[in-house]
Amino acid sequence: MSHIPIYIRLKESIQEKIEKGELVPGDALPSERILALEHNLSRMTVRQALSELVAAGALYREQGRGTFVSARKMQQRNIASFSETVKRMGFVPSTKVIEFSGAVPPKDIAAKLMTKEAQVYRALRLRLADDIPVAIEEVFIPFHICPGLTLLDLKTSLYKLINKTFNHKIGSADSSVSALHPSARQQELLCITRNTPILKIDSLYYSISGEALYYEHAIYRADMYEYNIRIMSQPGRQIP
Repeated sequence: MSHIPIYIRLKESIQEKIEKGELVPGDALPSERILALEHNLSRMTVRQALSELVAAGALYREQGRGTFVSARKMQQRNIASFSETVKRMGFVPSTKVIEFSGAVPPKDIAAKLMTKEAQVYRALRLRLADDIPVAIEEVFIPFHICPGLTLLDLKTSLYKLINKTFNHKIGSADSSVSALHPSARQQELLCITRNTPILKIDSLYYSISGEALYYEHAIYRADMYEYNIRIMSQPGRQIP
């Protein structure tokens, strides 16, 4: 007779179905009541198994809709391109350019870019992994940083484009991260609901010499993307 708790057996059964591809990201699980009937378990036991899978990130809940299989999260550490991050996790990256033009930047962004140019390149891009929308990026790039930039260029990795094609070595970035509910437009572009959390990441990228290269306002699906940050103490500063 097995001494494994019943809820763990149910948990492992669901995990196995996910690993074998019998349950794929976005699939809805049966309700607690139905799972309890199918496995001859109490609803409390089913709830415990599902709660542990939610805590582990294998499943997620949406209020009023049910429990669903999570997508494998892409994890970004340090400065890396979206394409590199996606490839490292075994996905195929792609990009759709929604808008691209010369534009007058908002005053706060122009100040951060330290540009005297009346206009800069502005692009709005949808980033995908295995054709699943993951992020919306709005970028502002001074003309002198990427002279002659085209829409076709923006279908590739901007990080690689600036580093290699235009020979600006990206050295650092100032970023701010916050959690939000998606707007109606963001829901439409990312194919998500109002209940899906998103990450807003605003970043100003600098060259290794300290020149401001471009500003990026990015929205990521928090159910598919994880942004890891290491915070260092200042050299010589005592930590209280």
